[in-house]
Amino acid sequence: MLQFKHPSDISQLSPTDPAHLTIQDLISRLITPLTSPEGIYDHEAYGWIVLIQEGDLENPLTDIWPDGEWTLLNIPWEGILLRDGFFQAIYLANNDFGLVFVIPDEEWLTPEARSMLEEHLDP
Repeated sequence: MLQFKHPSDISQLSPTDPAHLTIQDLISRLITPLTSPEGIYDHEAYGWIVLIQEGDLENPLTDIWPDGEWTLLNIPWEGILLRDGFFQAIYLANNDFGLVFVIPDEEWLTPEARSMLEEHLDP
């Protein structure tokens, strides 16, 4: 799992990584507009972007929620889009804070994960 909490966090991905364009687009639409001229973005107030990688599916998301109770399979999703080979799953905690989970549409998705994603997929 990679987390993107500031525009410069895109450096975690190689420009040739298939997720690079999707993450860069989300950063430019969701994080950059709320980043001050001094380069400050309050991810604790507004949220961030999470790239799910192989092996992250059923594990508790303790990097995000330390209580260890939530996995991707039991998050109360606001909605899920499928765009350019990536599911973009949106979790909104309130009117200000949200997380976007970017999940590659790959063969390593378990049947349970694929079913959950498709169940919440926006038309």
